[in-house]
Amino acid sequence: SLENLDFFGKIYNLSSQERRERAEELLHFVGLYERRKEPIKNFSGGMQRRVNMVIALMHRPAFLLLDEPTVGVDPQSRENIFETIERLRNQGTTILYTTHYMEEAERLCNHIAIMDEGRIIASGTLEVLLAMRDQQREVHRPHGLQELFIQLTGKTLRD
Repeated sequence: SLENLDFFGKIYNLSSQERRERAEELLHFVGLYERRKEPIKNFSGGMQRRVNMVIALMHRPAFLLLDEPTVGVDPQSRENIFETIERLRNQGTTILYTTHYMEEAERLCNHIAIMDEGRIIASGTLEVLLAMRDQQREVHRPHGLQELFIQLTGKTLRD
């Protein structure tokens, strides 16, 4: 995996020393340092997702787009991804996170936008979104984001 990360470090124009140091630091960060000499093709799906995160972080981006990073991973890898995202957020990285799992948005996001058919239909903090529905008095106050999402978009299945 170090060879793979070195390749991406070159793309980001990092020096040889920066590439090595950053790769080792990030592999520690995502819990893969002990596997650093193994080829990525031998990694599980969850491990490969964590390597993808390392690749995205090699150049210390101020902004990070994560498109459903936990799809198809085991619970341990999912928790590791959550912890990594929380650390990045606490370090000041701006993260745009897309998910169909409402509990992930509740845990990880400071600001939430709910989309329906390609349009943003509601946006705000979790507290603001839940209170907004309560104030409209159209329906009872939702107990969480999943219930709010269904109230806003309906129960009809879509293709």
